[in-house]
Amino acid sequence: MVIWFKRHYFKFFLFTLLNFTGCIQPYMPPEIVRAESFLVVDGFLNVKPLTNSQFKLSRTQTIYDKKLPDLEQEALVRIEGDKGSVFDCIESHPGVYTLGPNTYAENEKFRLRIQLQDGKAYVSEYVPAMQTPPIDSVTYQVNPDNSDVQFYVSTHDPQNKTRFYRWSFEETWEYQMPLFSNYDIRDKQIVLRTEGVNRCWDTRKSGRITVGSSVRLSEDKIQEMPITYVPVGSEKLRYKYSILVKQFGVSPEEFEYWNNLSQTNELTGGLFDAQPTEVTGNISCISNPGEPVFGFFSATSLEEKRLFVTEGLGVLNYLDSTCEPLDTLPASEAIRMNEELSHLILVEFFVPGSPELWFTMGSPACSDCRELGGTTKKPPFWE
Repeated sequence: MVIWFKRHYFKFFLFTLLNFTGCIQPYMPPEIVRAESFLVVDGFLNVKPLTNSQFKLSRTQTIYDKKLPDLEQEALVRIEGDKGSVFDCIESHPGVYTLGPNTYAENEKFRLRIQLQDGKAYVSEYVPAMQTPPIDSVTYQVNPDNSDVQFYVSTHDPQNKTRFYRWSFEETWEYQMPLFSNYDIRDKQIVLRTEGVNRCWDTRKSGRITVGSSVRLSEDKIQEMPITYVPVGSEKLRYKYSILVKQFGVSPEEFEYWNNLSQTNELTGGLFDAQPTEVTGNISCISNPGEPVFGFFSATSLEEKRLFVTEGLGVLNYLDSTCEPLDTLPASEAIRMNEELSHLILVEFFVPGSPELWFTMGSPACSDCRELGGTTKKPPFWE
């Protein structure tokens, strides 16, 4: 009843929003605010040799809940084959369950079994193990109006067996700060930095759902499927950018699940945002058959391909035009400013006749790349 009400209320709210733009605050019924929480299963059995599989267990949220989803910890997570094989997962991180490399029979079907700490049990349908064909290429093209860069993926299955595909991606980019901080303060002493804070790397996982099918084509071939785009003015493209595309061969049933979730995702704005409609998969609750469970268990091999963009398509951003040194102070004053206002010391400044050294100061927002969420540790794959 709650899910039905949320679905129809969300449609009504969109209609109201479009027709009465003067509304200041939408009405939030108590059924939506206090909606019951259900299990969300995110993961798949990776049947590719020498690879791990991972499953994340969390709880649903109301469409107005902005906090991170609650995680299901200390659960029992197991993979069962229809020919008797059993594989137990271990909780590698809170709410994340990992299964190490194994050998899986191609003619065996698998299912996922979960038992929570409160005793509730869940099981998926049996699914066949699918082999995903390799990615042929990952390419990009600058749009004719120079507004953004579009990325594409191409693949084919010479055996014409796959037909249904899903893609996700991770993007990593290098960025640098307008001001360079060459000095640090340790024990109230100005010393040279042992680790630079001017250059960082940031990595983000996609929140988009991309699916494609070749069922209407004479051959199992996907040519230049759009994966994502990046605005030309983005900081991501200014120095160096990399995208890792992940490809999954999926069943018709899983394709329909992700396609439906994609349509819902367009309304809410994010893959892991609270969803206003019920999009359930092939997992059910044994303890309470009427309880919704969100997620789709599949067994497939993961194929990946990485692309680097190095031509520097980004442009000068806001920081470049607003970042200037704040002041030039003697060493004692520079240390005090660092302690009181967290200003960073940029470079040494020579003042004739001064009894102590002088230093130019800068703000952390313009000098320390970690302030923007990245890390100074270079990724191992970075070329």
